[in-house]
Amino acid sequence: MDDSVNCERVDRLCSRIQTAIEHESEDLEDVFSALTAVFVYNLSLLCAQCRKDVARELKRRIPDMLARANREAAAARAHHGALQHTCH
Repeated sequence: MDDSVNCERVDRLCSRIQTAIEHESEDLEDVFSALTAVFVYNLSLLCAQCRKDVARELKRRIPDMLARANREAAAARAHHGALQHTCH
């Protein structure tokens, strides 16, 4: 896989995906299922070694993803008072 990332293109894709999710007012479980399906489909288009590389990179980034999500959740609680999703 190419290590370069086009930040502007990624930002545009993120905006389009987020707009689609918000427009449909989907359940978060459905959103994650759909994102997983799209991810897996696109992963299938890569060669076996690139699939392994992408999976390894995703696994490596999970701790940072969770830390970022925790920071954003704390900021949202501070700004809006409560999280939108609670399961307990």
